[in-house]
Amino acid sequence: MSLKMIVPVFAVILAVASGGLVGGPMDADKNDEGVQKALQFAVAQYNRMSNDAYLRQVSEVIKVQRQVVSGLKYIFTVNMARTSCRKGEAETLCAIHEDPAVAQVTECKIVVWSQPWMNSIKVLENTCP
Repeated sequence: MSLKMIVPVFAVILAVASGGLVGGPMDADKNDEGVQKALQFAVAQYNRMSNDAYLRQVSEVIKVQRQVVSGLKYIFTVNMARTSCRKGEAETLCAIHEDPAVAQVTECKIVVWSQPWMNSIKVLENTCP
């Protein structure tokens, strides 16, 4: 095999290995504004739908990925925990409950689909109990 063939093949292999699949989920910065808005939306939706008397919030962001689809799909792996704030109270700063048995930290996968130009955002998946 000549050097003229090896170099382009090696470059393609390196690009695919380092960049992942084109159009596939890619790691995202958890501090990115779009990421933060999507996560806040997902947590608010979860709290509205939950039967728990207390609010939950993200205690740790484990992983965030973003995928370009017809819009942006955000894939979160987070730890959620119960706070000391009851639903319906003034929600200023809600600290996660200090007692681990009450905080009930659980790992969740949350998928959010955002189409900002359509003013549309939806939670597609939420594995939180």
